[in-house]
Amino acid sequence: MVKNMKNNKGFTLIELIATIGIMILIGLVIVNNMTGVLSKQHDEEYKSFKKELEDGACIYVETKWDSSKRSNCKASNNCTVSIDELIKAGFIDENLKNPNNEEEIKNNQDKYKVKVYWTDNVKICEMNGE
Repeated sequence: MVKNMKNNKGFTLIELIATIGIMILIGLVIVNNMTGVLSKQHDEEYKSFKKELEDGACIYVETKWDSSKRSNCKASNNCTVSIDELIKAGFIDENLKNPNNEEEIKNNQDKYKVKVYWTDNVKICEMNGE
């Protein structure tokens, strides 16, 4: 007596649901990791933008300000360098864009100022603004 058995080659519903669930999980992990990478890259771009402005201001103060202006600034500890000054002196590119909003910095000069002050005879240039 030979039994007539069908050879089932398909997937069961449970196997399909489990496979789809695993694929969704892998997709979520990939998307989450990519979001973190993009966010980190954006943060690095903004830090670079900010550092370019601060470094430009520090060099500007050392090379373009005379010693009496630097002394007065040290005494008051409340000096700023404008974006316009940095552009005119050639310390930053007038087409520089803020990576947060892609606006050219020359069109938003009032938003950005670099504060210059001294702590323990060390000059610090720190961007105010966004």
